[in-house]
Formats: sequence, structure tokens, C-alpha cells
Amino acid sequence: MTKRTCVMLALALALVMLPAAAQARMWVGAQLGANFASSTDVDVTISGVGVETFRNARVEPSVIGGLTLGYDFVREGFLGYNYPDWMKYFSFATDFTYNRFDFRGQFLGTNSGLDSFPLTEGYMAVWSFLFIGKYGFFPDSEVPFGRLQPYVGVGPGIVFSGLNLDGGGSKSSVDIALVTEAGLRYMALKNVSLDVAFRYRYTSPSYNFAGIIETPSKISFDAHQFSTLVRASYHF
Repeated sequence: MTKRTCVMLALALALVMLPAAAQARMWVGAQLGANFASSTDVDVTISGVGVETFRNARVEPSVIGGLTLGYDFVREGFLGYNYPDWMKYFSFATDFTYNRFDFRGQFLGTNSGLDSFPLTEGYMAVWSFLFIGKYGFFPDSEVPFGRLQPYVGVGPGIVFSGLNLDGGGSKSSVDIALVTEAGLRYMALKNVSLDVAFRYRYTSPSYNFAGIIETPSKISFDAHQFSTLVRASYHF
């Protein structure tokens, strides 16, 4: 084992063993899960022709992962402040997630009959901001708020996405999203938590392919995404 590895392990152990008096009220964590998108209508604008709508285009399931940073509105811990006692039931979190958003090749109904929808690869990276309400159960001396904490959160997100047409080039888009989440947090240690969560995100990206030969001039659709997440966080 290298000297650097030993130092990192010692630091991690020291953080976990911090005294309970320094109640942890900020957290950083990592999350991983599965992402599913509902079938959606895809509007394809072709210059000089008009708009062709591909109905119920199916999106491949994908893996979603990312990092999170959060803050509890309490008096203890790092950046603690003399908040009113009722604010302990609220938190704020921001996170960044990434997942693939690929359409499979498929035959679909359109406003002009059946047509072939090509394999189309894409991605979505989302910077989310969640305002969270929570409640604690099973309090003890280490976790006075309660070790088991169901919560709900809602807020906006900024979506950085891209679409790559099969043989037709790629384009990106930046859009606003609605993000909601419901989950259950378990404080395994006084400063280590494990979460399971369900997240919904809605956005409506549009990609302008104007100027790329033999491709549509614009592609747009509504993206309804549903994610199941597991998360591990360190509180300080």
C-alpha cells in the first residue's frame, strides 16, 4: 500500500470519527441509478417541406450518475447559523447528473403515414437545484433529528444536452427543466447517510441543424425522465 493511500485512508477514518458535537449540516455525495424516459413525439422540421411529427418515439433506458452538495438550515455544523427551529425541516441541495438519451431505430406513425426514424444518439447533463422538506424518525443522541428521514424536493434545473443524428452531424442545446424528487434518507452514522430516491425531470430541448447538408433543419421534443437513485453522502 502506497504512502499516499495510507494518508487518504487515515483522513477518511478521521472524518468519520469526528465528535458528535460537530453536528454535520452540509453534505457532499455521489449517486448512481437507472434512468427511463417515456415515449415522446418528435417534431422534425425540414426546410421547404414543413414539420413531420414522429409519434411515440421510444428512448433507450440508461445509467445515470452524478455528484451532490447540500445544506441543512440548522444552527450546528459547518456554516451553521441561528435559524428559527422550524427551519430544521428544510434543506437545499444542488447536484449534477449525466445520462445517455438515445432513440432506437424504429418505424413510427407520422402525420403523413409510416416512416423510418433513424438511430439517434444523445446525452443530458443536468444541474439541478432542489428545495427540500423532510421529517425525522427514530432520533437518538448521535442524530437528534432522526436516523430515518423521508423527504420531498422540487426545483429548477439547467439542462445541457446534445443530439447526434446517424450520419447527420451533432448539435447541442441548453434548456430549463422542472425537477422533483421523493426519497428516504438513513443516517448510517452521525455523518454518513444512505439515500434511495425517485426523481422526475421535464424539459423540452430543440436542436437547430440548419446549414448541415441533407439533415432536418430542426428537431424538438418533450423529455419526461424518471430516475431511481441510490446515494451515499458525507455530512460535515
